[in-house]
Amino acid sequence: MVNLDNVGVGSVVLNMIESVPSTISGATLWNMVDNERLFAEQLTGDTIGTSIADKYQPGIIALTASSVLQLMEVQGIGTKSVKIGDISITKGIGESASSKMRETGMRKLDALGEQISFYKALG
Repeated sequence: MVNLDNVGVGSVVLNMIESVPSTISGATLWNMVDNERLFAEQLTGDTIGTSIADKYQPGIIALTASSVLQLMEVQGIGTKSVKIGDISITKGIGESASSKMRETGMRKLDALGEQISFYKALG
């Protein structure tokens, strides 16, 4: 993988989810990616920046896909299925695709761990 920007992550999400309406693609989608990137920064304590490194991409992609699916659900636009790696969600079975994708994104970011700053005082 290479570092992706908002447009790159947005392109991955568009390829994952079928029938994303034009009202969500483009600037709206890129803003969604940026919001999830900022969330990931807050969660991890790391500065991710606009060039998203490999280790953050799976979590940010899943969180963005969740946001897209949630917006599509709110707008009444459904998807038949979504697949990321080993995870496949089919419409109408169990929990919603957006909540499953959000759970996946959170799990991927949690797996990165949190960095804790500390120092030892001499004395």
